[in-house]
Amino acid sequence: MTKESILAIAQKVGLDAKRLETDMANPEWQAVIEKNRGLARDLGISGTPGFIVGTELVPGALDLKGLKELIARAGEKK
Repeated sequence: MTKESILAIAQKVGLDAKRLETDMANPEWQAVIEKNRGLARDLGISGTPGFIVGTELVPGALDLKGLKELIARAGEKK
């Protein structure tokens, strides 16, 4: 996605596109994004969504039932 397409989508869904553009240029946010990308890379996550609950990693989408099961398993391991 390009910066322009992101801003167009933001405006279309009612977000403050000017603020988003300003925030996107903020080096503090870029550092947070890079830190998260590094963590994802270290964990082997290559896309979104991804879930980490307890010690279990699920790279990919989960329906409500799957998410509840993941949470229940984490609770059992305590």
